[in-house]
Amino acid sequence: MPLFHYDVQFDAQDWSEDLDGIELSGIDEMRAEAFSLASGLARDHIARCRAIAIRVRDGSPDPVLTLRLSLTVENREQA
Repeated sequence: MPLFHYDVQFDAQDWSEDLDGIELSGIDEMRAEAFSLASGLARDHIARCRAIAIRVRDGSPDPVLTLRLSLTVENREQA
């Protein structure tokens, strides 16, 4: 089974580096895991940051997948 590493970045901070990784059956399971991770990170951290990125590596220098979440807040102008 392939080993996938999930690195995380909050706003413009440095990327975390997932040294352990997780063995998954393939691309479909890797993608589902990335979306699940993004959902949990958004729930836990979105009040303190405006952008969350997850990059998934499989041992190759280029990520297999990069997932980015961003929050934009638009306030109505007060009269």
